[in-house]
Formats: sequence, C-alpha cells, structure tokens
Amino acid sequence: MEFIIVDDSVFDLFTQEKLLLKSGLTETVRTFNSPQEAIYYLQGQSAGMPETVILLDLQMPGINGFEFTEQYGLLPEAIRSRIRLFMISSTVDISDIEQAEANPYIIQLLSKPLEIPLLRELLKQ
Repeated sequence: MEFIIVDDSVFDLFTQEKLLLKSGLTETVRTFNSPQEAIYYLQGQSAGMPETVILLDLQMPGINGFEFTEQYGLLPEAIRSRIRLFMISSTVDISDIEQAEANPYIIQLLSKPLEIPLLRELLKQ
C-alpha cells in the first residue's frame, strides 16, 4: 500500500511521513505541498497503480481540499477505485465537517495530528 500526503505545510508533510513510515503501514510515502501537483501525478497513473491512501489537507492556498476533490472526481474510475481518500485537518468549523461528511470521495475527516491507531482501524474496514 502506498500513501500520498497533500499538505501545504512542510512541517506537517515531514511529521506525517515519518509517522506513517515508523508505523509500518507503508514503505512508500509520496508528498506533495501543492494539490495541483498531486492531481497531475494522479492523472499520470493507470489502472495498475498500487492501492493508495491519500491524506488530503483541507486548508491550502490555491485550491483547498474540497476543490481538490472536484478535480479528483474527474479522474477515471479505474484510478479512483485504487484510492482511499481521507481529509485531514485541525478544523473545528462545523460547516467544514459537514461538507467533508457529505463529500462522496472522502472516507472520513481525520484530525491533526494524525492518529495512527485510528487510521489503522479505518484501513481494515
């Protein structure tokens, strides 16, 4: 299983990558501090891509996490079917939480800092 982290914070990218690698959940973590770069990467993938988990930050300059999911929705189903998308944020804004829950592409909104035991449980489902 491969992980992709999309976050504009270099600190959050670094800490989440180290947590994931140390947890044993994966040996491969790709990081993008630009949501658009992550979309370009996904557009270059094929149906044979490895099973992938995306941890997507909510608040980013340029395009935010919700705008990312709009572009993500345009990817071929053969690619989207290989991906599990989680949004990760420190937001307490109820409208952000409701929007994340209503988004068909987001499995769950996770709180920062990332809780590996919770993520491990969600991935078992």
